[in-house]
Amino acid sequence: MYRCVNCGAKVEELYRRYCPSVLKLLKCETCDLLADKYIEYDPAIILVDLILLKRQAYRHLLYNCDITSCWKLVIILWLIESFRNFFLCNNSNQYIQYWKIFQSNVNGECNLYLILFNTAFALATFAFTIIFCTKVKWHLYPNNPNKCSVIQLMKALIIGGSGKLLGLLEITWGHIFLTPHYLLILGYTLLCLLAAYSVATNNKKLESLIILGIGILVYNYASNFSFTIFEILKLV
Repeated sequence: MYRCVNCGAKVEELYRRYCPSVLKLLKCETCDLLADKYIEYDPAIILVDLILLKRQAYRHLLYNCDITSCWKLVIILWLIESFRNFFLCNNSNQYIQYWKIFQSNVNGECNLYLILFNTAFALATFAFTIIFCTKVKWHLYPNNPNKCSVIQLMKALIIGGSGKLLGLLEITWGHIFLTPHYLLILGYTLLCLLAAYSVATNNKKLESLIILGIGILVYNYASNFSFTIFEILKLV
């Protein structure tokens, strides 16, 4: 079942094809607007709208596109975050000391494999927390018609987390440890997550922000907790 990118209502079809080169976009019966205008748009325009955090573009990507390579994006995001944590651990310049106050897990001996595991564990914990909190909310409000599948929810978190791809620019330009740059990346990633999660669950922004905030707190705790366990086991 598809979704209207304007109002989020379910629609059976987005267009009708009359011949290989001619198709007609259909209107949504709820809002009387084109159900998905992005079908005829160039991917570059869709990307720009995603960067601008337009809900219509996120609905198009989440509900009306068959994305089969999300796992590749997960691996890229995992490696970017692990790469940054590894160099954060190995560097001792003035910018590093600021971040080590908030990321105690980067103190001590650095082990690339443990950092990779730690990042994967923290990301998995973040996703599990978001899904769990969302399920609890749906349980408290069983008559909520705006429920989505776990797969759609995971897809929203992956797409929303794509803001971390800006870390590639940070790494390329050599500003990997400059506080203002990384804070901007974190802030923009949070906005992307907020937009994608709100579209997937149709929650109010405040509700989405609270759930995402809980997930981020658990992510930071899990990141520090796994290294604490390694220290206890004398693996670090």
